[in-house]
Amino acid sequence: MMQMPMGTGKSVVLASLVREYLDPNLNEGCRVLIVAHRMELIEQMGEHLERYGMDYGVIAGGKRTKVTMPVVVASIQTLSAQLNRLSATLSPTFVLIDEAHHAVAKTYRLLWEAWPKARFLGLTATPYRLSGEGFTDLFDVLVDSWTVKRFIAEGWLSAFDYYSIRPESDEQQLIDNLKRRGADGDFQMKELHETLDVAPCIEHLFDSFERHAYDKKGIVYAIDIAHAEHIAAYYREQGVHAIALSAKTPMGVRKEAVERFKTTREAGGLQVLVSVDLFSEGFDCPDVEFIQLARPTLSLAKYLQMVGRGLRPCKGKLCCTIIDNVGLYRNFGLPSGERDWGYHFMGRNLNPGLDPDMEHHLGLHAYNGSIREEGDADLVKIVSHEGMASRFANLGKAGFERKKQGKVWRWVDTMTGITFERHPLVVDFKGVEMMTDDGLTFYPRIRSKWVDGRSGINRKALETQVGDGFGWMRRYVSLRDPDKVYELQEVKGNGMRVYKDEVDRTYFQQDLDSPLVSKEEAGGMKAFMEMCDERLEEWKKKVWKRRRDGNMGLVNEQHPTVCYRGFVKLVYDGDLVYILNIHEERLIAYHNWEIRADDGICTIGNKLYLRSDKDGKALWIRKRSGDFQMFVVDVPMVEDSSKEPLHYDAQMMIINKYGKEVEVKQIKGEDD
Repeated sequence: MMQMPMGTGKSVVLASLVREYLDPNLNEGCRVLIVAHRMELIEQMGEHLERYGMDYGVIAGGKRTKVTMPVVVASIQTLSAQLNRLSATLSPTFVLIDEAHHAVAKTYRLLWEAWPKARFLGLTATPYRLSGEGFTDLFDVLVDSWTVKRFIAEGWLSAFDYYSIRPESDEQQLIDNLKRRGADGDFQMKELHETLDVAPCIEHLFDSFERHAYDKKGIVYAIDIAHAEHIAAYYREQGVHAIALSAKTPMGVRKEAVERFKTTREAGGLQVLVSVDLFSEGFDCPDVEFIQLARPTLSLAKYLQMVGRGLRPCKGKLCCTIIDNVGLYRNFGLPSGERDWGYHFMGRNLNPGLDPDMEHHLGLHAYNGSIREEGDADLVKIVSHEGMASRFANLGKAGFERKKQGKVWRWVDTMTGITFERHPLVVDFKGVEMMTDDGLTFYPRIRSKWVDGRSGINRKALETQVGDGFGWMRRYVSLRDPDKVYELQEVKGNGMRVYKDEVDRTYFQQDLDSPLVSKEEAGGMKAFMEMCDERLEEWKKKVWKRRRDGNMGLVNEQHPTVCYRGFVKLVYDGDLVYILNIHEERLIAYHNWEIRADDGICTIGNKLYLRSDKDGKALWIRKRSGDFQMFVVDVPMVEDSSKEPLHYDAQMMIINKYGKEVEVKQIKGEDD
């Protein structure tokens, strides 16, 4: 089996292999059978064979032509139905299976039984089965190609912008509540239809398209035929030239629609195809400028096949815009994520340990991003195409090698030199690659003297980071420059932070929400200090004015945005942030970076609130670990009559381990 990412030319490789295999100087009396499962794939393969000057026969649509030719292209449906009659006539010595992740179906297995002495080669972008079973009962070895990152870095695939719904959005809550599973292990179609094929969801799809891709040509992936037709009809009502297509659409209508889609809009072409799995495999239209995901799935293969249709490069195409209205990014990461296809090829059920498919167990949920640039958008930008190719130039060429250290085999990242006991999984954290082999400790994949095997970041610390970047162990990575690591030197009284880079250049930062500025750009430390002092005073005056005017009614500088950070409900009003669901903090203004929270704990400066007691008094932090997992707090002792704090003689330890309930242990009381 050979794995190549979507859009990197599997059909071209297949055709060139056939031509080489049939070279009479190398092989005599050889015959080739190419098998696919859809007419579009069969026709596409025929075009590539003709391009190489090869004639061929066809078995498809119930018809047979030139079946005695050295090369025959066949539909698996027609071939399997007529296999008994055709097996002796065809007698192939080499069988090539396109989209070979389907080869586990019974109709394909008949081919191995019919021609046990033939050689088999399967080609696929996604050697993956939702059931967890592998492919080793059909294929002996997996050959995989470059990573998606390297294909993007070298210009063979398009860079992309990726937008996804917020974790706390109504759409994500609907999808998270889906319970039923179909026979294939994916979401049950009936429940999907009843939940998402409704007017508010379809209107929201169009709002997202209008905001991010209104002038672009692309494909919307729907749940079923009815859903596709409803989406296309609504888009047409808004003046967009859209049409719904499925496998049940008559072949002539499909062909005509695809030709119109491939025509420029100025010449009367279609702008939007709404598809039901039809164009997730083998569809060749490089100028697709956007992909919109309206169909949830639990299948990594379906996800990658859908987004992959937009990654073909094309002259004049700056990037592909991916609009994820169903939160698949949270399950599967970015299309450019590195995946251990050998793990899936062998079968997840036979490989204990970290499962690189189940990324929803590992996907980092960033509660913490600065909201100011996102405004009131329902979708947030996960990653931008800007600088993507150059950023991937190094990452895409560096991979993992398995090396023996003493008597133990380890995986080594060729970029950082960090070693792992198991093949690590690479996940995206707000545009920065992070590596992990246990889902608990993460290492930034950045070539730096400050990144090594001792510089792991605990998951809890990473997910609760706030602002323009993330810091740990006096190291700092800015999301605006994710290929570089800085070292924190000091924090001034006004909040100003001073950093050094690896060549000893000095950088300043006003606060954690602000970008780093070089000493030269800032005009020196004194000038930057004065600016920070002035901004701090301006902020204090603004907050004081709000408190003087009364907190119960916000005077909005711009449209307020409501979101959750962990269990904490926040409203953003310009550069002021208010907490809505902690009684003692309600409508007190803070900076964005002052509030850190997860599902169990919120800290604001030296104050700590437990979700289980969010309407109580603040616990005052005496000591804390840097990873948001351990706190020693003073507990306000109160009398039942007044409910007012009297003194702080009691102390407790708060233990906040990832994946576990928050533990509260008293370590000092009045009697101690």
